[in-house]
Amino acid sequence: MPELIEPSTTRLKLRQRRPSDREPFARLNVDPRVMKYFPAPLTREESDRMADRCEALITEKGWGLWAVEARDGAEFIGFVGLHSPAVPLPFSPCTEVGWRLAVESQQVVPVETPQLIKRRSARRLA
Repeated sequence: MPELIEPSTTRLKLRQRRPSDREPFARLNVDPRVMKYFPAPLTREESDRMADRCEALITEKGWGLWAVEARDGAEFIGFVGLHSPAVPLPFSPCTEVGWRLAVESQQVVPVETPQLIKRRSARRLA
């Protein structure tokens, strides 16, 4: 079995799923705002099956669609990660970036480019 990877940032932690994630994951999968571009919302059974597949793929590969929690205290806000589609696509093989986040957790945050970080550091030193 490969080593499990759990990436993190200053605001987010990508981690393995927990049993307590099932209920908020099911709520996420029926939210019409979150599922707007999907064929249909997921039933609780479909949501649980998807969670099972996500867990199995991470166990198999060491990476996949991780559960996401905010470091500010939110336990589970969705999932983010990488996935190799099983269905044949015109551009297969490929790896897709996937995400599904609770609407209340979505926010536009400016990206800190190396230039911004350097300028901010220079101002602090002056």
